[in-house]
Amino acid sequence: MVCGFVWNDANNNGIQDLGETGIVNKLVTLSDGTDTIEAYTDSSGFFYFYDVGIGSYTLSIETSAIAPTAQPATANVGSDDTVDSDGMSTGTSSSVSFQQVSVIGKVDYDFGFYLPEAQALGTGTPGYWKNHPEAWPDSIVIGGVTYDRDTAIYWLKRVGKDKTTTMFSSLVSAKLNVLTGNVSWCVDATIAQADAWMAANGPVGSNVAASSPAWGEGQQLHTMLDDYNNGRLCAPHRN
Repeated sequence: MVCGFVWNDANNNGIQDLGETGIVNKLVTLSDGTDTIEAYTDSSGFFYFYDVGIGSYTLSIETSAIAPTAQPATANVGSDDTVDSDGMSTGTSSSVSFQQVSVIGKVDYDFGFYLPEAQALGTGTPGYWKNHPEAWPDSIVIGGVTYDRDTAIYWLKRVGKDKTTTMFSSLVSAKLNVLTGNVSWCVDATIAQADAWMAANGPVGSNVAASSPAWGEGQQLHTMLDDYNNGRLCAPHRN
């Protein structure tokens, strides 16, 4: 097994300090040069690859997928290998190459990322996100559909009676708030459920009525996401 921890290196010192949190739902790849397998960080920021055989591998995370201005932490800081960052910056990713020679050797490789202060000032509402395109990634996936930034903002500005637009606005905002480094343990499950709701009832613009059974299931998810986006749950609201 090969595993590790991806965390928000809030003070940019390359060490997993008390209170620094894991970064959830981020793609990690493991490649032997021919084949590549994928894993996502869990609700605590950990990832796992099972049944990894003997061989030479590269473990990587795309830096831009962490946050638009994320910076890989300095690798191998200090003398305690259990709390440092192992990933070396390649310019576009943070990666570490290693040789798996036995199941007894080192199997855990951690990746720290510094999120500049301007990118983690608290949660934003749909009103914030539709007016700050510079803070977005190029695209976002909602309900299995990829929307480029401009299309997503178009829909944020057209929330109305169609409840797919209501769910879309709260879910996009929540995902962006997580992407910019805000803690999200209180809504990780809700985000996944809302994504599934959009996959079943979307895409956005599908004219789901407020009186429909679908919105009877979705309204509670929207309310939870709205509370998170307004700073009423586990992350503060941006000033």
